Amino acid sequence: MTTEISIDEMRAAHKRTAPFIHNTPMMKSEKIDEKVGANVLFKCEHLQKTGSFKARGALNSAILAKEQNAKGVIAHSSGNHGQALAWSAQKIGLPCTIVVPKNAPNSKVEGMKEYNAEIVLCEPTMASRESVCSELAKKLDMFYVDPHNCVSMINGHASIVFEVLEQVGDKIDSIFLSVGGGGFASSVAYSIGILRPDIEVYLVEPEEKQLSNLLENGVQCNVDTLNTMADGVRVAHVGSLCEPILKKYCTRTVVSVKEDEIKEALKLIWTRMKQRIEPTAALAFAGVLYHKPAHIKNPLVILCGGNVDTNYIIS
Repeated sequence: MTTEISIDEMRAAHKRTAPFIHNTPMMKSEKIDEKVGANVLFKCEHLQKTGSFKARGALNSAILAKEQNAKGVIAHSSGNHGQALAWSAQKIGLPCTIVVPKNAPNSKVEGMKEYNAEIVLCEPTMASRESVCSELAKKLDMFYVDPHNCVSMINGHASIVFEVLEQVGDKIDSIFLSVGGGGFASSVAYSIGILRPDIEVYLVEPEEKQLSNLLENGVQCNVDTLNTMADGVRVAHVGSLCEPILKKYCTRTVVSVKEDEIKEALKLIWTRMKQRIEPTAALAFAGVLYHKPAHIKNPLVILCGGNVDTNYIIS
């Protein structure tokens, strides 16, 4: 298993996974452009395999695990990572176990089961998720694929950057994405920082996360789990592999949004674009809709996922 985060490894991961994942489309809306006052493009990762970008890193991780003769793969997840890893394991013929917090959205848990994952419930805290997962990994002798702090996940996620640059590299001045544990954010920030440093990468967070305080002052968020409708980014702390990358490339580009702003952004995408994204994807758009810096004229928003409970209603 590779232990290096690098452009070469990211290119290798892209080549390794490209035959199995979607090169997701771009979308735009004239009404949204008018409302934002900019030319906004959307990268539609909610249309990716398993409904989120997580399929990119998870598939890379599973393929590498199988090459190392792993007995299976295991992870903890509230939904998207678990679905992606379960799909990846099923695709290449490996057993998969997912440790799931009891408050995870039911639609995401059902998605994991449909991909034949073994589900083990735990308490809705990071401490419980990590401890239960660690114990099971040792007991089952499975390869642990951390949802955030994992080299193969970070390298695998970068395939989205190669797609974006090929699709609209000459049309954008910035990328806005939702940040949770930091794996996806650090992948995009690292690869863009090396390949296209003229494009700014903005990390959009629920305001409780206070990532700027960590990146600028070294002060961690004082909770483990965030209270936010964006269930895919409830983890409060970024991984140790991610933190130095985000400090280098994104210290001044963290955007904090309120819960009402996420809700309004979600409504706008649902009604204007007819795309049923999940609240975590709307988080990234809320950063553009309410907090876009004045000099940004051509932002790209990554709609990271679309796994919404079938009974979810925006009130």
